[in-house]
Amino acid sequence: MGVILGTTIQELRWRTAPSEKSLEQTIERGSNPAALKLMKELADQNNPNAEYWLGHMAEIGLGVPRDAKKAIEFYKMAADQNVVAAAARLGDIYLNGDSVPPDFSQAKSYLEQAAYHADPRSAMLLGQIYRGGLGTPVDQKEAYAWSEVASLEGSEFAKSERDSSLHDLDPSDQQAAFAHAKDIMKEIKQKTAVPLTPKN
Repeated sequence: MGVILGTTIQELRWRTAPSEKSLEQTIERGSNPAALKLMKELADQNNPNAEYWLGHMAEIGLGVPRDAKKAIEFYKMAADQNVVAAAARLGDIYLNGDSVPPDFSQAKSYLEQAAYHADPRSAMLLGQIYRGGLGTPVDQKEAYAWSEVASLEGSEFAKSERDSSLHDLDPSDQQAAFAHAKDIMKEIKQKTAVPLTPKN
């Protein structure tokens, strides 16, 4: 499994034990310059969680000036080290044109990275990409498969999209879509069965 952000604060705390509260305050409010400095030091040491949080802070202007370019740089560094939330956010940014012009190829790539590590929202967005033909040919089988994956992973919204895609398929394509969704789920289970360690 990729790096999970639920452990981000804990990991940052462990690596900077004297300033546990400061790091939490920085993440929540961006109000502690000493903690921000510690996070930057961790990012300079290639800590993927610190890179993600610095990207988040730069994106929304939390304790630092808003800087979409810097946010994307930090997210990319974190995504390269298997931080699922960073890949998912990059997929969103490139899909929706948040702060940058839309780039459906990059969106698809980052969303696949996150979706194959069990991120249901990314799987749902992949379904939308294939359903709408965003930077790729329309493919209702692929759209169904990804919407089904998102549904199985808990996305309620994806269920209606899945059902809509299914109605657009003839019976033989429906069977192919079912089989493809099953294959994707199998691959996700294989990828998430053994935790990935970030590259150093």
